[in-house]
Amino acid sequence: MKIYKIFLPKNDNSGKPIPIQKIHSITERIREKFGAYSFNPFAKLPVISGVWTDSKSRNYSEPMQVIELFVEDTFNNKKWITAFKEMVRQELQQDELFIMMQDAEILL
Repeated sequence: MKIYKIFLPKNDNSGKPIPIQKIHSITERIREKFGAYSFNPFAKLPVISGVWTDSKSRNYSEPMQVIELFVEDTFNNKKWITAFKEMVRQELQQDELFIMMQDAEILL
C-alpha cells in the first residue's frame, strides 16, 4: 500500500484564495478514481506553510492544504497520480505541484 500526500496551494500566484469549487473538482476526481480520500478544505489555518526558491533565486512562502490518499501500490495507480499531478499543476497554474509517496500498511 502507498499513501500519497498531494500538497495544494491555498492561494494562486497572485495571492488570491483558490476557489473552493476548484478544490472540490480536484477531490471529486480522486474520489471517482479511488473511492476515498482525506482532506479538510475548511481548515482556517494551513497545516503546512511551504517555503521554496525558484531557479531565478526568487523566494516564495505559501500556505498549503494536503489531500491524503491511501491506495494499492500498483503501476496503474502511480501512473494515474503522475498524470493527475500534471493536470492539476496546469489547472492551478503552478510552476510545480508537490506530491509525496510513502509506503504504508494497515495495522490489524
